[in-house]
Amino acid sequence: MMFSDSVLFAWMDTKDKSIQIKRVVEDRETQKAIDHLFDDASNQMVADKTPVVFDGKYTPDPDGAEYLFIEGFSLPEEIISAIKNPQALEALEPESDEIPKIKALFVGVHSTVNGVDTYTAAFQKFKSDQYISAKKIHLFLSGNTFVADNRIGITIGKHIDCLFIEGKLQFTSFFFARQVFNLSDYYREATNSDIVDFIGNKAVSMDDGEAFSAAANSWERRKIASIMDSGILRDYTAAKIKSIAKQTGIELSVKDKKIVIPTDKKKRRIVLAFLDEEVYKGAFSQTIYQTNSKRKAK
Repeated sequence: MMFSDSVLFAWMDTKDKSIQIKRVVEDRETQKAIDHLFDDASNQMVADKTPVVFDGKYTPDPDGAEYLFIEGFSLPEEIISAIKNPQALEALEPESDEIPKIKALFVGVHSTVNGVDTYTAAFQKFKSDQYISAKKIHLFLSGNTFVADNRIGITIGKHIDCLFIEGKLQFTSFFFARQVFNLSDYYREATNSDIVDFIGNKAVSMDDGEAFSAAANSWERRKIASIMDSGILRDYTAAKIKSIAKQTGIELSVKDKKIVIPTDKKKRRIVLAFLDEEVYKGAFSQTIYQTNSKRKAK
């Protein structure tokens, strides 16, 4: 087993975003069950699937045959310390009828091979519905009768969101992985300065540029970064881009030799996706599709 005799940890959700880890104390049988759960979930994430290097652009189908990975990922020192010396941690012992907020649950093991420390860990993003509060009456089936239990507790899902092994962070959902770890060092998002450069580009016209700059979300920032990095606005005129868009079935507006970026969010999303080559026409149906990611075909 990958996680035989592992320890269950609670990564606490702190206001100042500092990393605070607590040890979840279990009895022997419960520990074995959790070891098996995380082991099975880890194997299910990667077994018989193709690894794809994470670049922030490609999103595999969660039920597909691929998973993403980051080579040389650095686990936070607090997590390494917790896995290496769990007994030094404070136990998770709520002082009221509510459990303190948890960011993620994880199990981890440490080994030393030829004097080199290695760590393996599996992480599950903790959701609010995994809390069992004493403020509610919980009914559990015993035989053919439901019995009330008002103890506090937590539930653990049969999945993981991240697997760290041999220096690699592996995951299938960027959305959930980024809720566990800060992945900003491993993909590019447009900074506020980048957005200002995009809005002020000689090939772009954007009426609500100032408001957009203040409210741009992560997806929009990634699209803009990719568009600017690709050089499409440098290498193609607005007229040429409009012509290519028309061939794809997309109607772009051009004003004063500039591509108009719509103020309507849905229309703007289509334009940004097109400029980042994530919109295409079905070969047979001729229907216009927007992908949620892109990856070069081999």
